[in-house]
Amino acid sequence: MAQPDGVSHATTWSRVHDVYRGTLFQAVLLGLISFTQPGIWAAMNNLGAGGQAEPYVVNAVNVITFVIMVFFSPLASIVGNMIGMKWIVVFGTLGYVPYSAALYCNSLWGTQWFLIFGAVTCGFSAAALWPGEAAIAVGYPEVARRGVCISIWLALGKLGSIIATAIQLAINKDGNTTGAIAPSTYLVLVAIQCLGLPLSLLLSPPDKLVRRDGKKPAFANSQPSFGTQLRAFLAQFKRREVLLLIPAFVTAQWGVTYQGNYMAAYFTVRARTLSGFLIAVVGAVSNLLAGWWLDAKQLRRTTQARWSWYFLLALFTLVWVWNVVVQKRWARESPGEIDWSSPSFGEGVAIFILYRRLLSIAYETVGVWLYWTLGTFDVEADTIALSMGVLRSGESLGSALSYAVGSVRSASLMTNLIVSVVVFYVGVPATTWAALLVKDRLPGEQSGPDSDGETFGQLPAQQSDAEQVETGFASKT
Repeated sequence: MAQPDGVSHATTWSRVHDVYRGTLFQAVLLGLISFTQPGIWAAMNNLGAGGQAEPYVVNAVNVITFVIMVFFSPLASIVGNMIGMKWIVVFGTLGYVPYSAALYCNSLWGTQWFLIFGAVTCGFSAAALWPGEAAIAVGYPEVARRGVCISIWLALGKLGSIIATAIQLAINKDGNTTGAIAPSTYLVLVAIQCLGLPLSLLLSPPDKLVRRDGKKPAFANSQPSFGTQLRAFLAQFKRREVLLLIPAFVTAQWGVTYQGNYMAAYFTVRARTLSGFLIAVVGAVSNLLAGWWLDAKQLRRTTQARWSWYFLLALFTLVWVWNVVVQKRWARESPGEIDWSSPSFGEGVAIFILYRRLLSIAYETVGVWLYWTLGTFDVEADTIALSMGVLRSGESLGSALSYAVGSVRSASLMTNLIVSVVVFYVGVPATTWAALLVKDRLPGEQSGPDSDGETFGQLPAQQSDAEQVETGFASKT
């Protein structure tokens, strides 16, 4: 029997509403926001030094951006727990456009003061966007779909690099010499970045979120004040698992500066653009595969955490060794300008793709693993937000220091590379310890088909949000 029109329309609207407020759609929105903001920023860095012929000025202004993020990312997490992470993300979309516009002006007229101004606005916006988007991506989804939601967010962020580098490739296809990219490229990228603000306004607040388990995200403080959030933030530094992950976040982006200088030194404009396109595609695929693997219900959570890290560590070591060998050979005998028609293009791009996607992989395979691992330590969304503030501040510190090294003209590419290698391995013991601390299930974590699907004889009875918060809080005190 056919349903009346009113009932049919109501059912359709209900389905649309559930999809719009659902966790997967929130992940898609976050990914599209990331695509328009840091995705475009990363696309320019994948070209080498923001598309400029000389990397040193751009590296220096990037130091300004990341130093601001070191100090203001924690503040964004605290304020976000008070006013809502959605509004922190909205603010985070406002400052990237001036930076891209400044790159355009600097490319045409050498207006470096505007570049510094853009670095400041980008720093404040990124300080809000980085912890805000991460807190939503990790804290809002059901446990069973956390890996998938994180991977969607990060993979769609690569869409920015894919589209941007495709546009850049069309514009710069005849640039078979080293140097800066065509200035018109920046205008296209600025237009894309302007879409970030309206997209951020579509995000759902946690009280309107629709999850498959029928619950809302749990919060440790239902009426947060600045004082309570500040105390809760400082308490994160007493948590062993958070402290152990700080080195991983510090080193996750360290090698990006070396790769930018590497591309600017050896590759022609169109070769840099093609390389950026290839690594963006590889990165997106890496994100999705990592999310699928970490949400697989056939393995214990502890097994996934540990063996994923061991595999990545072995792969990183292989790529590091290869990168050092090639860099040493090229330092002794320069390959000259590498174009896609050059015999050495394949080896050079392979190094770049593997290094950026499999070693400095904070937003790809290791990125998914790091965020997923952090999410296994907490039940409450506001606690996740505060720990994100700590870790993304550490990530910014690593980026600031690496760009500071990369901005020194007297520092050779081999020096940049060796520093990156040493810093990475200094953080390995702490990251390994953190992987060993992952549990199959947290106290207070709900069971059932929409949790994480693990049934190893240790599942507690299903609890309310209030019970989850109470138990989770007690486990940390």
